[in-house]
Amino acid sequence: MSEQTHCATCICFRRAPVQRDHGERGKGPGSVSWAEHVEAWASYASRYGTSQSATRIADRGGFSYGELVTHLGREPLSWRAGP
Repeated sequence: MSEQTHCATCICFRRAPVQRDHGERGKGPGSVSWAEHVEAWASYASRYGTSQSATRIADRGGFSYGELVTHLGREPLSWRAGP
């Protein structure tokens, strides 16, 4: 196992990309924990359906910071700035 995983199904160290936010928060690109991304996706899916999986959204660049706040109902706890 690599340093990034400790079991075959581990998501502990997995991160999802966050797109640059052009809204009032103005956050640049970054990432959040995979668990927090999936939490936001669950809200997204209940609102818009499941035609895009959490993985597909991440593959397309992830949510914006503002979308995360909207879907989580709070600021993301695992936010990290950077590409």
